[in-house]
Amino acid sequence: MDKKLMVRWVVRLIILSLFCWPNCAAAQTNSQFDITTLASNMEKRFQACPRREIVAQFDRKHHKQTWQKQAWGPPTDVFGDAKRNDDGSVLYPYVLTIEFSLRTAFGPERQNKADAAKDTDLSSLQGVPAMLLTGRYRNTYIAGKDGIRLRKAEFLSIGGTPREWKERPRWPDACWDGIDTS
Repeated sequence: MDKKLMVRWVVRLIILSLFCWPNCAAAQTNSQFDITTLASNMEKRFQACPRREIVAQFDRKHHKQTWQKQAWGPPTDVFGDAKRNDDGSVLYPYVLTIEFSLRTAFGPERQNKADAAKDTDLSSLQGVPAMLLTGRYRNTYIAGKDGIRLRKAEFLSIGGTPREWKERPRWPDACWDGIDTS
């Protein structure tokens, strides 16, 4: 190949590359992870969660035992936020935080478990302000193209500020603690 022909091919290759570059860049952008959509979808999933109900036995005065149904939720005041992961993770480059409130309700005390399980009209404790029966919770996830993972579950202690979040155990039967797949 002579020099002129080689220069022509190199010029053509450069021009072709310049025309292709915007399309190549657009294809890469379209395949990237959309954290905004994930955060919005997670908020909707939390808002759709039903309340969690349990029936348990409690010890009262004078060694008396009673049965009672208790409930938490459904989640209200749901708020999601996302940011880059400060850890510099390649697999999970984002941190997604979902905050929500859960109100606690109670059924009347019963003599046996079967009667307590039948209760459907659960209410707040009489004389206790509603704000004391509503807790603030937060689930923090790490997120990436391959999905999300729950990093920690926390609650805001009563009378606390955002700096007083404390770790809490997960409730495996609660919808809001089972949302960890995308």
